Amino acid sequence: MKKTVQSTLLLLVILGVASSLMATVDAQKQFVAAYPDAKAKLGNCKTCHTMAPKPTKEAPGVNAYGKDLGEKAFDKAKNTYDFKKVEGLDSDGDGVKNADEIKAGTNPGDKASK
Repeated sequence: MKKTVQSTLLLLVILGVASSLMATVDAQKQFVAAYPDAKAKLGNCKTCHTMAPKPTKEAPGVNAYGKDLGEKAFDKAKNTYDFKKVEGLDSDGDGVKNADEIKAGTNPGDKASK
């Protein structure tokens, strides 16, 4: 009985991680489709996520740009992002708009990258 419970819990954890990874991959595909020229430098997890070992309660593992995307640009019904809704923002507060950072190949969620 104990093994069955452990196996079930393990399966749920694996499914949860897999679905989170698929969501991230889908978001990356949407980002690259919206900004094909940024694929080489920004078509990865670091564009929206932090590499912090302990996610915060407010924004689990996302940086300032990822937080803005989630709050202002995500359409839950369509499971898509409207990146244009955050292009005019300066998510990381470095004085450069998100659209300009993306065009330059710098990370709009990292204040040190401008």
